Amino acid sequence: MGSYYANDNARLSGTQAPGDHQAWQHALDLALAAHNSEDALARYPHVAFAFPSSAPNPYSREYPLLDYRELKEWASSRGWRVRPAPERAPMGEKYSPPVRFTRLPSRYH
Repeated sequence: MGSYYANDNARLSGTQAPGDHQAWQHALDLALAAHNSEDALARYPHVAFAFPSSAPNPYSREYPLLDYRELKEWASSRGWRVRPAPERAPMGEKYSPPVRFTRLPSRYH
């Protein structure tokens, strides 16, 4: 089972404004749809821009706090399970770990 950053800056960083969550969701959707593995990682800020919480982020002013409930519903409807991947967090980013997407087993196989 391979894993890599599904939305590794190429599709997300330069084209979407931080407040345009629908554009971030669309870019994440495209990156996951193109992903051929069972497991993918997404950088926390990218996912947080796609699914911002209404609560302020106490750890960073650069990006919003992530709304995991909304993200889980969205991911599940597209065949993915999500969970934090703290073991893959860079040093100093304890409170903003990457998000792991794991494909759900197909209901038809």
